[in-house]
Amino acid sequence: MIEITSEQVDRINTLLGGVKNAPQKVIYNVLNRATGTVVSQSSKYVRQTYKIKHGDLTSNRNINVSRAGPSKLEATISYGGTLIPLMKFNVDPKQPKRKHVTVSVLANGSGQRLLHAFVADLGHGVGVFERETAARDSSVQLFGPSAAHMVENAEVLEKVESAAMETINKRVEHEISRILNGYT
Repeated sequence: MIEITSEQVDRINTLLGGVKNAPQKVIYNVLNRATGTVVSQSSKYVRQTYKIKHGDLTSNRNINVSRAGPSKLEATISYGGTLIPLMKFNVDPKQPKRKHVTVSVLANGSGQRLLHAFVADLGHGVGVFERETAARDSSVQLFGPSAAHMVENAEVLEKVESAAMETINKRVEHEISRILNGYT
């Protein structure tokens, strides 16, 4: 959770307490700017932690942002999305061939060999599949984590929270000086 500290709220109230609605404006503007930072930086840090392209990540995610306002001094962000096909990560071979498949999902991890998996085009595009039984039509596609799971990674969360807190610290001072200089 990312919050404006009580010291920052006290500073805002001390400097702007006499200006009508100024403390609320500062807080909701800061929170909304921080939500923008979280959305943009989460994608950046996921791609640093996982071997996935930006387009593959954004096409499989769903972000709901509830912005702060004058009467609601809180903002929320929720991530959702479907599991991402394993083929969207680092897979060798990329084309259908008769050899073992090696997959690497994490950026700093080495590839893991999947002994019973194969790369094929079974009518829905090229993917990594595995047979559940000996029957030919029993193949199921293999998936990696969803965008929401990747954002929940402790390393990613730590970096995103740090970036958001940095934004909050900068924006509090900026918004205070903006209002003191006559901008509303």
